[in-house]
Amino acid sequence: MKRFFHVAAGLLLVLASTAGADKKAAAAHAAPKGDAIRPLGPNKRGGGGLAGAAGSPLARWNQMTPEQREKQLSKLPPERQQQIRERLEKFNSLPPEERERLQRRYDRFNSLPADRQELVRRQIRNFSQLPQDRRPEVSREFNQLRRMPPEERQTRLNSDEFRSRFNPQEREILRDLSENLSLPPQK
Repeated sequence: MKRFFHVAAGLLLVLASTAGADKKAAAAHAAPKGDAIRPLGPNKRGGGGLAGAAGSPLARWNQMTPEQREKQLSKLPPERQQQIRERLEKFNSLPPEERERLQRRYDRFNSLPADRQELVRRQIRNFSQLPQDRRPEVSREFNQLRRMPPEERQTRLNSDEFRSRFNPQEREILRDLSENLSLPPQK
């Protein structure tokens, strides 16, 4: 579960920021018309996106030929290229169920307005900067909170027990992420 959360958070950061990085790269290297992927501004829901192949940026990266992928990656800074390559490799090595779960998470994230997407990105970065020994407990709490109905989650977030277990930064991370990345109610 811990590994899954770290991979999911990493992929979400990479995928969510891909649109912004690709937009900057495209401005610096104007892509010829008709490329398989071209950056777009905010989509109808307010989030960023890429035009071209259907699905998430990850799906589009995976649908490209190696030549197309290298052409798109060459427009990015070297460290960003390496980061995307590593994350794609990690994602593709996951079992199909986990890949589907991550895809649903990305779709849910992408449906958020742009300001809430940025808040989630920031809080994921903040989570990754927490001390190593605090991350498992914060991760467990996040997974519990995101499964709760909103009223129950709010009660938990306001409880004395919750406040005593988590410092202000951790509470803010947990509140923002659980409210924006909550799971749909189980049927």
